[in-house]
Amino acid sequence: MARPKAFDPELAMQEAMEAFWERGYNATSVSDLLTEMKLNRGSLYGTFGDKKQLFLAALDRYAKQGFDALQEILDRPGSAKANLRDWVFAVGDTCIGEAGRRGCLIAKAAMELAPFDEEIAQWVRDLHLRHERAVAEVVRRRQAGHEINRELEPNAAARFLLSSMGGLRLLGTLSPEGQDVREVVELVLKVLD
Repeated sequence: MARPKAFDPELAMQEAMEAFWERGYNATSVSDLLTEMKLNRGSLYGTFGDKKQLFLAALDRYAKQGFDALQEILDRPGSAKANLRDWVFAVGDTCIGEAGRRGCLIAKAAMELAPFDEEIAQWVRDLHLRHERAVAEVVRRRQAGHEINRELEPNAAARFLLSSMGGLRLLGTLSPEGQDVREVVELVLKVLD
């Protein structure tokens, strides 16, 4: 009979995600992960697989948290333009202060690993496409009601908004003032008019 796990896998995964987010993939050793997750080597490998499998699982967790937040905002009743605005401002809020300095785990993974690791590159592309489809659908639905500029190509508008959010996250690592971020957000949103 298998022994029950003496640790909480969800909590351990959160700790792994935090470690990778703080240090990046290459700078986070298995020893670092064991310390952060409070696990022994056998529990780590037996539950999560090797370091790369753990990293992909951590990316999945981070991405799910971000996508769920995006979807919750986009699915709110009322004005789609207001929902997009709320989303852009919510991302902007994460780019200020200590949260902003941390940056985005996915952007860090893309910069550190995607040029050299096709599996990570494909994972990032798939996630970006998923986000693009969600945002483009909102743009498309509301163009028919003249709420959003009908001359915009919905997928291009979504890519623009997502690229802008990536730029905001990069700006956040430089510790901008809240006003600096809000000014950028206002300019980004003008594309929807």
